[in-house]
Amino acid sequence: MRGRIGTYYAGFFLTAGLIFLLLVTSASSPNQMLAGTWEEVAWEYEKVDRSRDGDSLSSKVISEDVKHLIAQDLIVHRAEKWQFWPDGTLSLMAEGNKPIKRLNWRLKGRGHILLLHYNNEIEESYNIVKLTQDELTLHFYTEMQARGIAKITFKKVR
Repeated sequence: MRGRIGTYYAGFFLTAGLIFLLLVTSASSPNQMLAGTWEEVAWEYEKVDRSRDGDSLSSKVISEDVKHLIAQDLIVHRAEKWQFWPDGTLSLMAEGNKPIKRLNWRLKGRGHILLLHYNNEIEESYNIVKLTQDELTLHFYTEMQARGIAKITFKKVR
């Protein structure tokens, strides 16, 4: 009887281990999920401190003027679409799909930090908050208008 119970336990753990390995190996990596073209949908404040003059912002949505002020010193300035290539390059495109800049990207940490390199000099980092087959959400820190975390949401272009 003891031999049967041991066999059942061994069979159960072997089956559970095989299912776990199957799930881990069949899951898409963040690099694979990121590859493709993403279109900006919205810029919003995720977390906002009070502005410098003491007023709080009335809206979490970032206006086009403020968006351009925030993005002025960023590599991604005025990019409507981001095309991630599997070889680690990123094409930033404006309206009409005209390429603005070409830079390098890589994921750091557990795949939750997106690093962008431009001309091997400028480096920017973004936290990947959400990455699915259809949606990408990035956070980055800003001190324009109000200190806080800005959120950029993208939808995948099919």
